[in-house]
Amino acid sequence: MKTIILKYVTITKTGSFEYRRQVPVALRDRLGRYEFKKVLGFTESDAIRAWPSYNDWVLRELKNARAPAPRAATTETIRTAMDDWREAVARLKALGIDPTAPVYCEEEGQGNYDPDGLAREAMIEDIGRKYPPDADGHPDVTSPIDSMMIALLGAGPKAKAPQPTFVDAARLYVKTKVDGEGDERRKRQRVDRVTDIIKTAMGKDPKLVDLNRTHAREVVAEMLSTGMSPATADRYCNDIRAVISFGIREFQLELLAINPFVKIEIKGLRAVEESDRDERNPFTTEQLKATRAQVLGHAGSELKWVWRLLDGTGVRVSEATGLELQDVVVDGDLPHLDLRFNGIRRLKNKASIRKVPLIGDALEAAREALGAVAGADQIEKPDAPLFPLYGRDRGGDAASAALMKHVRKVVTDPKVTVHSLRHNMQDRLIAKGVSEHDRHLILGHSRGGEADRYGSAEARLVAVTRAMHLVKG
Repeated sequence: MKTIILKYVTITKTGSFEYRRQVPVALRDRLGRYEFKKVLGFTESDAIRAWPSYNDWVLRELKNARAPAPRAATTETIRTAMDDWREAVARLKALGIDPTAPVYCEEEGQGNYDPDGLAREAMIEDIGRKYPPDADGHPDVTSPIDSMMIALLGAGPKAKAPQPTFVDAARLYVKTKVDGEGDERRKRQRVDRVTDIIKTAMGKDPKLVDLNRTHAREVVAEMLSTGMSPATADRYCNDIRAVISFGIREFQLELLAINPFVKIEIKGLRAVEESDRDERNPFTTEQLKATRAQVLGHAGSELKWVWRLLDGTGVRVSEATGLELQDVVVDGDLPHLDLRFNGIRRLKNKASIRKVPLIGDALEAAREALGAVAGADQIEKPDAPLFPLYGRDRGGDAASAALMKHVRKVVTDPKVTVHSLRHNMQDRLIAKGVSEHDRHLILGHSRGGEADRYGSAEARLVAVTRAMHLVKG
């Protein structure tokens, strides 16, 4: 008897007939698996019966995975009732009718006669002719814009605009707080992402006035159910909370709506936060010496200068790579980096706006970098980047990734990263007895109620320069 050969089926050591088919590398992330694997039975006849349906399912999965991913809706592409309302008002104004004018129905010659009343009624009838009548003989208007035009024509100022939704708030948030920012693309993507999360979890674009605590818990549960980490869910909740708060304020809904994402609990977040306290380790003396030698011996010139600035000041990578020429002061008694919002990048928060002293090797690195830019005939452009290779959108990420390759050549501890240099600076400042307030000023941490302890930017710079000299002394 001839044995039937079933493609992708092998007989295991236990005697079962097992279907195993590798997923193409390009589709693994999309499908979330490396192979299709299923026991079809323990006899050849069982395997023969089970093989067609399972193989067909595998083929469908592969076909769907190869198809282009559907383009996610964005705040710009989602249509809301508010959009329809605005268009209805615009159409009426284009026809010469003020949709906010009072509507009177008295006969001509009476006190409240409306000369435009007949025109309004005629327009209502004209719109209604486009739709078949319902059971009661009234036009069955299906277009939301036409429906709103009829409401405006019939009720005038008494017609109420639709309540703003999350998408309305998100769109206004992007227009007001995101457009034109240095990291506009990334922030837009985050707003689009949370908009998609809200619509997926709730099955609709909710009105701000309808949102409640139950909805917030459902959104959190939806995020966690996809395998999203508690920390990531928390970041998205921060974005959602910001959009809702902005919408409540700008649409004047303070008496009608609440922000249910305020102080929302996320299961597992506390444990993550506790473990994150030890997420990064500072470099040991030996690790730092070896890494510095690796970077200075093998990295490009700009990357070397970035490393020396990070090591000597404790600034963030994006803060260093986003420096403009006018942000670097190397002359006078108080050489420093002027960290501010500029044309290359924003900063993490308001506390990050500060002046960081340049002392020792960090000062020399800044001078060398300025000299290189001057040699490239850029010195007359104060807004030119100090580091042309990295002075761009996401340039900090590129520099961090490049530096990490050098770090990993000599340091295997996963908790030691480029960011660990900030921990090293913090440890040095603590060891020299620098006050917590001055440490916050240097590293750009939130300073709470003591932000104005020193009366001017220059006074603060004098204080932190003195503190940095203790570290370098």
